[in-house]
Amino acid sequence: MNTIRSTFQFLLTLTVVGSLLFVAESCGTLEDHKAPDPAGFTAELLFGAPPTARGTGENLQSPIGLTVGKNEVLFVTENGTGHNDGSVSAITGGMKYPVITGFNSYTTQESGFAEGLAHLKYKDGKLYILHGIDAKLYIYDVSGFVPGVTVPVAASTLASEDIGSVIKPLSGKTPGESDPYNLTWGPDGDIFIADAAANLIIRRNKTSKELSVYARVGPFLPAAGSPDAVPTGIVYNGTKFLISTLTGGPFTPGASRILQITPGSTPAVAEYKTGFTSCTDILLTPGGKPIVTEYGWPFNPGNPTRIANENAVTLPLDPAYPISHAIDIELSETMGDTYYLLDYGYGTILKLKGKGL
Repeated sequence: MNTIRSTFQFLLTLTVVGSLLFVAESCGTLEDHKAPDPAGFTAELLFGAPPTARGTGENLQSPIGLTVGKNEVLFVTENGTGHNDGSVSAITGGMKYPVITGFNSYTTQESGFAEGLAHLKYKDGKLYILHGIDAKLYIYDVSGFVPGVTVPVAASTLASEDIGSVIKPLSGKTPGESDPYNLTWGPDGDIFIADAAANLIIRRNKTSKELSVYARVGPFLPAAGSPDAVPTGIVYNGTKFLISTLTGGPFTPGASRILQITPGSTPAVAEYKTGFTSCTDILLTPGGKPIVTEYGWPFNPGNPTRIANENAVTLPLDPAYPISHAIDIELSETMGDTYYLLDYGYGTILKLKGKGL
């Protein structure tokens, strides 16, 4: 597998259409710690609707990344139809408001699905937005953004930082590859980026903005049927980084892992937990435990899309709100028992409440 794009699009081609037809980080102060490490979730539909309850509202188009901003405003990346209509939107009060429009987006012959933008994160009034195909980082100040009032800006007017030109020569692949896919903050306030094509963790210096290779995560101790270890999510728990991984084909159930990177003069990459399938994101609970989203594999009914704890145990959802392909999960800025789940296949966002044992 060359890039996460080929992996995701291969999965999407085989899973999204088939399953839809079949169906006809946190920062800020957490006030509620009812379930610091949830054993499951209740759910409510926050935005959009699944095919079984499709209304007149607008669903998200090829959404990839979700982040929680001030006052619980959600920001989401969408790749639209794949005709240079990628966007960042704000979700609040059950409504969607455009924030940035006109990002490059593409539809490949290989998959037929839109791709381009990747994940984004909110911090201190700014959005940090990754564009995977163009291999760029955008930073946009939303501290003054008012949904429904602030006029959206064109992506072409934004400054960007070129990640690909630095990372491609260091990827170890011919030709060089880069697909900056997800990010977090680590020691000294530096940004750490999971590159899903180069299979690298990239460090961006907070002061100089210089990019460097922090660690190589794939291939890493390939498991049976797992030819690759593609980083899809990254979190820092104050001691080490935890990385969710997506395998290449044949996407063997149980072959994905959570890796750990211990900081040091030579960062040490090791296995943290095993037994996952097609991990797409990772998050730390208020109790400090990782949970992951899995994309699912429809030809094996025992491996549907799901949320799982660090021991690869399913955290059940309210069955009244089915999910198609979970791709991102984020924790509320203010409520320690509340999560937001982004569904690529349905183009929906669920608001989840954690339940204890």
